[in-house]
Amino acid sequence: MQPITTPTLHSLPQRPADFPTLTAALDYAALGETGMNFFDGHGALYASWPYKDLREQSVKLAGKLLGLGFSKGERVALIAETHPDFVLYVFACQYAGLIPVALPASIKVGAHRAYVEQLRRLLEASDAALALSTDGYLTFLQEASEGLNVRKVSTMQAVVNSPTVVKPLPTIEPDDIAYIQYTSGSTRFPRGVVIEHRTAMANLQAIMHGLAMSPEDRMMSWLPYYHDMGLVGFVLVPMSAQVSIDYLDTREFAMRPRQWLNLMTRTRATISFAPSFGYDLCARRVRPADIESYDLSNWRVAGIGAEMIRPETLEHFADVLGSCGFDRRAFLACYGMAETT
Repeated sequence: MQPITTPTLHSLPQRPADFPTLTAALDYAALGETGMNFFDGHGALYASWPYKDLREQSVKLAGKLLGLGFSKGERVALIAETHPDFVLYVFACQYAGLIPVALPASIKVGAHRAYVEQLRRLLEASDAALALSTDGYLTFLQEASEGLNVRKVSTMQAVVNSPTVVKPLPTIEPDDIAYIQYTSGSTRFPRGVVIEHRTAMANLQAIMHGLAMSPEDRMMSWLPYYHDMGLVGFVLVPMSAQVSIDYLDTREFAMRPRQWLNLMTRTRATISFAPSFGYDLCARRVRPADIESYDLSNWRVAGIGAEMIRPETLEHFADVLGSCGFDRRAFLACYGMAETT
């Protein structure tokens, strides 16, 4: 059966992330019809997670993770690929009381050793008991975990499909740790920042307020899940705001940046962020013949941050796409820092 994109408008009254925990936020979002949608580099929808289904599968997986012998408070390292399985595990960890740690999903040609060493240092620093990835990253993870105290290294799907005994879920409190997020590491090796549920929810509520979010909003992102802007801004915010979101893999964006504009046009998304290089790359790749196919009039918040913001980049993007309905007043300078959450 072909997946169906979750709707923008829905019947559930919007709540501004006023929940004690991330689990309570997903419990509420699951009462509506919205959710998360995953598109490939050619713009085809290949997976859809209505929040109702995401909650159901997360609760089931949480019981399995505990059935494997892991206990509340232990750390679960996840290669943060833009994939439905990563999102599933982030929320399964919330219900199980386990602490997800997002690891970078980036490997450059000729950088195998450096990437494995980076993963190794992060696994060791986070004291991960369980390390998981999709099939494509498993060999890197296995190599990086050799000799460490990681009790299990596996693919995400293997655990989902395992006939494990399901154990009862613990009570999740506002003071429990929700996740550990590593800093960007732009000036030193990344440092892990411990984020409690109470703190996460305060941050999400502030973001919703700052963006003046409403039930009419829809989000779109190609940002990596292991950065603050991607993980907090475009995984936790839409769920906590009960709005739908559409995803394009970061690598697919790099190869086909115009797909960002195609999806913004198709889904009528209203909120999408990027670093300066994303706007620059996109504007440089747009061809005159593309312009008439875009409609960016719904794009009301175009966040920009994570690196130096250059006015000429914004002016060029707005000049190129102004005739498609893009309003240069949509630009919003922003930053994400795990340390300040």
